[in-house]
Amino acid sequence: MKKQISYISVFFIAAFMLCTLNSNAQFNNEWIDFSKTYYKFKVGETGLYRIPFSTLQANGLSAVPANQFQLWRNGKEVTLYTSVSTGLLSSNDFIEFFGVMNDGKADAPLYKKPEFQIADKWSLQTDTAAYFLTVNQTANARLVNTPNVIAGNSIPAEPYFMYTLAKNYKDQINPGFASIVGIYVYSSSYDNGEGWTSRSIAPNSPIVDQYNDLFVANSPLEASLKVTAYGNALNLRSVQVLVNGSKLIDQQMNYFSAAIKEISFPSTLIGKSIDTIRINNQT
Repeated sequence: MKKQISYISVFFIAAFMLCTLNSNAQFNNEWIDFSKTYYKFKVGETGLYRIPFSTLQANGLSAVPANQFQLWRNGKEVTLYTSVSTGLLSSNDFIEFFGVMNDGKADAPLYKKPEFQIADKWSLQTDTAAYFLTVNQTANARLVNTPNVIAGNSIPAEPYFMYTLAKNYKDQINPGFASIVGIYVYSSSYDNGEGWTSRSIAPNSPIVDQYNDLFVANSPLEASLKVTAYGNALNLRSVQVLVNGSKLIDQQMNYFSAAIKEISFPSTLIGKSIDTIRINNQT
């Protein structure tokens, strides 16, 4: 399998739009060992990243054994792959890891209530995640080379697998719940429904998404559809969702309210050469 690798060269210390901080301080820095030095760098795209020996050497880390490198993101250790498992790295050696851009999961404590965050794919702060490389002499999380032995394999092939296709809109930021005092007034706290969404879905202006052949398996299992929406105006409305012309969701969602709806349907409804999902705002 061909892999796409991004190189690190320098260290530094969807939801649909129909749609305070907690009083107890929480700093989320409990993972830090203040006796250690942490080398900070940033990742803005999800993918495979490589730290070459030259970067380690330039930052005074050439004498660190491969097994002692440790990486952190959002307070959790990140599993590394090193081109040699132990001992010192040479000029052709490297560290690799799967880097993930920042998402909205770290924003969750900023909302008044956890359920007010209706989607966490996109952060309201930044799409760039901070990673911290340090030296730790005890056991560290590692990926290792493992042979793919298929000789004598008697396990039957799976007839199908479950696949999730997600459309996470990032067209605009919904400011969330509003109080009406002549104009819409929004809280300075992260409020209900606040976050990245699609464009506004007005009456007679639906969102229509089309997908090429989804290669649906011939299986007895049902498919499922989940829609997250939020009202952004003082209007009466209902949300309708149609899959290939069949109405699967028709839910009232008036004023500034959320609709999080998940429904199962026969998988035979999808699997066309082009599958169409249509979202209507009906008044």
